[in-house]
Amino acid sequence: MTEVGRFVEKAEAAGAEVHSFERVEDALAFASGFLAKDGERSVLVSPDLMSRPVFAAALADAPARRPPAGDLWLDYGVVAADFGIAETGTLVHFDHSDAEKDPWTLPDACVCFLEREQIVPGSEAIADRIENHLSRTDLGSPQASFVTGPSRTADIESQLTIGVHGPARLVIILLP
Repeated sequence: MTEVGRFVEKAEAAGAEVHSFERVEDALAFASGFLAKDGERSVLVSPDLMSRPVFAAALADAPARRPPAGDLWLDYGVVAADFGIAETGTLVHFDHSDAEKDPWTLPDACVCFLEREQIVPGSEAIADRIENHLSRTDLGSPQASFVTGPSRTADIESQLTIGVHGPARLVIILLP
């Protein structure tokens, strides 16, 4: 099995939805349609993602909007992962600021783009890159987010609850 196939298998086993596309245009059209489904939604797009021209142009037409001031409820967060770890189906994102974590953690659902070529066998394959990012002095608070499936937690009686500490739904869009 390929690393991509292993990543998809592990991500889906952890509860993520994975959609794979052969063309970036098809992936962006899917994302735009997905965000427009069921009417108007509040959407928070990662500043990192909007700094990439291909995403900014495609998502500019999506019905994305920030919720009113003071309203912390968000329907969707849209992000791009820096890496995927095949061994666990985990997404890795190098956060450059605290605000970059919001689309990963605040919304009810997170839509994440991941390039196939950024899928690595295990975390040891990117350990040096993680260390380099975390030791950056040009950033106020460099951090690395590791996301495996929707947020889940269990209480003392082992009752599983989805979406308490983050999105209850994780949609991964694999790019060529």
